[in-house]
Amino acid sequence: MPIKPSSITPPHPSTVRGQASHFAYDARHDRIAYVNGKSVVVRPADFNSGSPVVVFTKHNSPTTAVKFAPSGFYIASGDASGNVKIWDCLPKKGDEEFEQPIIKSEFQVMSGPVKSIAWDADSSRLIAVGHGREKFGHAFSWDTGNSIGDIQGHSDAINAVDIRSQRPYRAATVGNDFAMVFFNGPPFKFDKSLRGHHTNVVRDVKFSPNGEHLVSVGSDRSICLFDGKTGEFVQKIENAHNGGIFAVAWSPLSDFFITASADATLKKWDAKSSTELQIYQVTSKPSPSTQQVGLVVANEYIISLSSNGDLNYFSPGDGALVKTITGHQLQITNVKFAKDAVYSGSSNGKLLKYRVAKGMDALLPDPTLLGTEESGHSNYLSDILIEEGDQNSLFTIGWDDEIKKWKDGSLLKSVHLSKQPKQLVNVGAYIVLLYENEVQVFDKELEVVEKFELPFTATYATAFGKSSVLLANAIGNTIVQLDFETNGKFQTNSDKSFPVMRSAPALIKVSPNGEYIAVADSAGKYTLLDAQGQVVSTRWAFHTARVYDAEWTSDSKYLVSGGLDGGLILYSAEKPSKVVKFPLAHASGVSSLAWLSYDADKGAGTFASGGLDGTIRTWKVTI
Repeated sequence: MPIKPSSITPPHPSTVRGQASHFAYDARHDRIAYVNGKSVVVRPADFNSGSPVVVFTKHNSPTTAVKFAPSGFYIASGDASGNVKIWDCLPKKGDEEFEQPIIKSEFQVMSGPVKSIAWDADSSRLIAVGHGREKFGHAFSWDTGNSIGDIQGHSDAINAVDIRSQRPYRAATVGNDFAMVFFNGPPFKFDKSLRGHHTNVVRDVKFSPNGEHLVSVGSDRSICLFDGKTGEFVQKIENAHNGGIFAVAWSPLSDFFITASADATLKKWDAKSSTELQIYQVTSKPSPSTQQVGLVVANEYIISLSSNGDLNYFSPGDGALVKTITGHQLQITNVKFAKDAVYSGSSNGKLLKYRVAKGMDALLPDPTLLGTEESGHSNYLSDILIEEGDQNSLFTIGWDDEIKKWKDGSLLKSVHLSKQPKQLVNVGAYIVLLYENEVQVFDKELEVVEKFELPFTATYATAFGKSSVLLANAIGNTIVQLDFETNGKFQTNSDKSFPVMRSAPALIKVSPNGEYIAVADSAGKYTLLDAQGQVVSTRWAFHTARVYDAEWTSDSKYLVSGGLDGGLILYSAEKPSKVVKFPLAHASGVSSLAWLSYDADKGAGTFASGGLDGTIRTWKVTI
């Protein structure tokens, strides 16, 4: 296969301020699962593991809940439309992790978002709860979807559900109505509603593994303990944290449980005496981004989720923070390669640096975050530019109307812009900044050298030679060339004209040797031009939607392209009618591409792709 998947760097969990994010844990295979966008991510719990990552992308709505079956063979995932899908999640080796898992069954269980799912110990029955119009929960068998009881007793949305793992089975639900409801079954029937113990929204509920205890936590900072067999109230711990409590998880031996709070701490509690045993601290300065909203107790670590998507690994014994792994939560907007690192930006402004593994076939899964909440971009990161001749320096722009210069991972300078920037281009000693109707020229110290108002709407800019810039004219459906003078001033080139395209140009890519100019229009169709602007071919028309990015190989023979249709296409300049396709490389679209290596003699290389699904993938090419 000319284009072959090599590795995948998954997104981190989606989080919503003020809401819990329910992790899932598979003790048999030591894996965690979480939701992001329309995907479900399954990855090893141990950050040192080389086990494959699975990204399930067969939901049509944003995913909202996920749970492993106790057998470890299946996962049940729910989405914002009330659908629950049960799919095969057995660990696979080799390249098989890129194959989408097989769906065993799927059901529409309610009319609103599914917030939590629980399996019984036999891995045959489920309860899904959330916020539907007709009901807030549904109990059913995993294979037929037959109802196995009624989930009643709440007057508002249900936030969490759990099923006792011993017979006789019991179930418990908690919700926005401050109540915990207890069920007998199966078939599951209402037993009692316990109100008055929590004074605010209840976020999570868990039975202990031995079935003796039941604990609930909520935004009122309280922990309530109940009898696991009868559901009778036992004890309340008030002001257990200095912030609302989002999640609770039990140890495998049922001797203690852990709580996760908005105060950026986890706390360990003795199951029998309900006394505080230990504090696990993420940071000494809590902030909205360090609220702990998810939690699992794994084989070797206690893993918590921060509101900003960071995964925090604690040692159960001494409580030390062993590692914090950051990552993208939202769409990847830009991927750039320099020397031995990949720089990536996302739609929330996060800028990461990934080291590339030997052989250039994967990104190492422990990136460095460039900047902080204060120094980084606070909004959509539009573009990343590596400084020519200095691969440790880069420039970034964002929708916070800032241009920033970085050196060795630290912010050197930030300049506020008058309006929203679109793109950065390196032209010799200058940086060209493109706006919709204006071009600005900066020197490398971010001082403005020149401004130029455009009489048209520009959608893209790229360097052409060492002293020119090509602009995509969306009004005239053509390309405009700007030439630089020695003092950084520039003017429109009136000697060269480019043909009118079929529709508005959206992307311009000049080959490294300067012989070809590939222009993609808003429909995804390319026009291949030569250096004089003459048409070479119009046969590059295999994308079915807008192209977002493309990159030439170093020998200027091939162009890899990706866009909104989610596919990767490899075009040949020498044989325009010959193409190589890899459909659905990213579920929601390919947003950015970067070659990591290419051997022209062997016709082989590796490139990275960033997607609107939040993932970064690497691909091997053999031509």
